[in-house]
Amino acid sequence: MNKKNTIFLLVTVLLFLIILCLFVFYRNTIKNANVKEDNLIYEETVSPNEDYVSSDEEKVYYTIKIYKDNDKIIVKSSSNTPFTEELQYEIKYEQEINTNDIKVEWTTLMGNTNYTEKDQIAIAVVTLSHNGEIFSQRKISFVNNAIDIIIDTINK
Repeated sequence: MNKKNTIFLLVTVLLFLIILCLFVFYRNTIKNANVKEDNLIYEETVSPNEDYVSSDEEKVYYTIKIYKDNDKIIVKSSSNTPFTEELQYEIKYEQEINTNDIKVEWTTLMGNTNYTEKDQIAIAVVTLSHNGEIFSQRKISFVNNAIDIIIDTINK
């Protein structure tokens, strides 16, 4: 290959990498965009361990927030534990919804709605409907990172 072709190839690869970095940055910016708290239509927080710990500092909280912003519904999950990554997803939906159209069912890893000290809440099933017709239903796990840590520890 001559010198001109080599320089052209390097410039092309460099431009491709810059465009790729910009795309990833833009996607992460959109994904983590702040939502106006004024658009909050639903919020629910539970503690899977509040009945089993002796101090407030040990309590774990899981929160689901749902926002309506013009033609989209934004669902966000968060927790005060390092084992949980915050999650946000959007659903295109132009019609209005209210709290009667939102159902959050908290379950354990075993799928039970009644939790115990040994089988605590770990998943939220978020169901969105309108006029009785479900248009979105998703499971949000609050223990994925904990499971990954356990698997990594076992594999070592």
